[in-house]
Amino acid sequence: MQRNFLHNKTKLIFQLAIVLLIVGFIVMGLLNKSKRTDFEGVCPFGGILSLGSKFYLGSMSCQMSETQVFMGIMLIIGVIFFSKLFCGYLCPVGTITEWLSKIFTRRKGPHILRGVLDRLLRFGKYVLLFFTAYFTITKSELWCKKFDPYYASVTGFGSDTVLWAGIMAIFAVVVLSLFIRFFWCKYVCPLNALSNIFANILITAPLILIYLILYWLGIKLNILWLILALCASGALTEILRYKLFSIAPVRIINDKATCTVCEQCDDSCPQGIPVSEYTKVTHPDCTLCLDCVKSCSNASLSVGRTKGTWLPPVALVVLVGLGFLFAKQFEFRTLSERWGGYDTLKTVATLKVDDLRSIKCYGSSKSLMNKLKPKKGIVGLDTYAKSHRVVVYYDTTQTNPLKVKEAIFTPYQYKLRKFERYQPAYLAVYEVPINGLWDIYDNINLLRLLMPDTTIMGLETNFGEPVHAKILFDLGKTTPERIRELIEQPYYEHTLPNGKVEKVKVNFKCEGKGAIIDTLDYVTFRKAFFSGYDQKFNDYEKYDLHKLNIFEIGMPDAENIGVRRALKYLTSHISALDGVVRVRTTFTNRPVLLVFFDKGQVSPKQIMDKLQETELQVFGADNQIKTMPNEFQFEGTYKVHPYKPELDQKLKVYRSETIIE
Repeated sequence: MQRNFLHNKTKLIFQLAIVLLIVGFIVMGLLNKSKRTDFEGVCPFGGILSLGSKFYLGSMSCQMSETQVFMGIMLIIGVIFFSKLFCGYLCPVGTITEWLSKIFTRRKGPHILRGVLDRLLRFGKYVLLFFTAYFTITKSELWCKKFDPYYASVTGFGSDTVLWAGIMAIFAVVVLSLFIRFFWCKYVCPLNALSNIFANILITAPLILIYLILYWLGIKLNILWLILALCASGALTEILRYKLFSIAPVRIINDKATCTVCEQCDDSCPQGIPVSEYTKVTHPDCTLCLDCVKSCSNASLSVGRTKGTWLPPVALVVLVGLGFLFAKQFEFRTLSERWGGYDTLKTVATLKVDDLRSIKCYGSSKSLMNKLKPKKGIVGLDTYAKSHRVVVYYDTTQTNPLKVKEAIFTPYQYKLRKFERYQPAYLAVYEVPINGLWDIYDNINLLRLLMPDTTIMGLETNFGEPVHAKILFDLGKTTPERIRELIEQPYYEHTLPNGKVEKVKVNFKCEGKGAIIDTLDYVTFRKAFFSGYDQKFNDYEKYDLHKLNIFEIGMPDAENIGVRRALKYLTSHISALDGVVRVRTTFTNRPVLLVFFDKGQVSPKQIMDKLQETELQVFGADNQIKTMPNEFQFEGTYKVHPYKPELDQKLKVYRSETIIE
């Protein structure tokens, strides 16, 4: 491979542009968390697999939008009629691999595998593609995120990445490619395998057509068999023939009449293809990058019948442009599910809800479906994450639009203040209907409007048309009129993590003047608005609840969101004690931890000793135990009292959140 980066300036411009964009987005996200980029936003690989998920499950893969899908479609079109243009010009992994190979080139650079070993290793990427495609299509989750070197590196090994898999993938890209030319791309990359499958269109198209015909005839074979057939046909064709059954009219042509066999084209090819041996380059690794054409000193090489080198880059720009254009024109359903005898009902109506901003991917769509399924009369759901729109199907003989809206709505409860320095004696409960208040994002906007008034302590929203809001404030310190003024402001200013201040437009209108409907003391307020934790275990239901006792100890940070999330580890730790069956946090006259136990099996001292151990013993999968530091803080001495189930305050069904000053 030649070290010269500049002999193919067109390709270099494409590659530099992509790398600089990615670096720019990473830096922007580090400087401003609110502007973090979805690095899978234009992923053609995820888009293609998401199409499979859409066909098989009726739902898009998580976080896959129309942009990814149409980029995937354009990639397929490009592969069929041109070559693997994405691999040669746009793929950041391929770019980094090529640049590293050129930078560290010595003599002839990384070794080019030939013969049997090369052919056997090529099988690996089809194996990886099989599992990636199968799990993505059948689970609607992008399985490739577990090991994708690009995703792992740009997200800093994000939560979807399996650490060891991501490290191995990056090692294959960065290290192994220095010794073996394009190791990742040739032998591991599932997108390369998928591209070869579609380049092998004369075999691929009949296989897909046969599967679809059988499907339409009612013979619904598991998608596994189609994926297996496609991967096997692609692998066997590439490995046995070194040539795909392609219809691509655009190839690198070598004019043997003028070729001097100087092998300069061979040396310049990033993939190590012996271009000089071909009359028409049909090698499966060719990406139509034009390095060989640019290096040919006597113009023996050409792109198809043209002598110019404009066709591949122009085709690439057109395909990408069409991908973005079509993505703007179409919207796919993120999720489409039916249940409850939908197919047999003749009394089904639909309810459309626009701008439900909590619907932003497959995962949030699935959560809404799980919430609606148990509701009487609701029999289906379509979601559109791009426009945050949902369509609910319901049986008109069992429910009505108002009840459907109530099923969609989630009531919320928020505590706006900490109370270390300020504890009001009594609070007034002011209730007012508010137009424009619907989902969690509207709730957040309303909270931010109310926050400047430090005498407002809490907010609760409940379903109604319009939604009813209860605002709790220090009695005598503000007025309903002042609260309505805050709510009906046209905008508020919000300080971003980077220190910038943005204006957020809102459009809330109070319906009527509302009324003060109640007053309550400080302790009652704290009990009602406490963000609690409750977990039962060790066959809790089998115990005679009236014979249980409660171990109680102060826990000042019980409402801290980090502490609440970590309480599952403390629960796992203390569950090792026989007779301990439940852990809960609540507010008495202070935040406390409650441990429910059978005094015949365990003593309060044993519980206290367990809570004070310096390390937590946490049970994981297959009962494997891992240790972690015990950072929980307790306050005062413990006390024990009998458990009275009839006095037990059940945790509320609405979400309770603490908003800190």
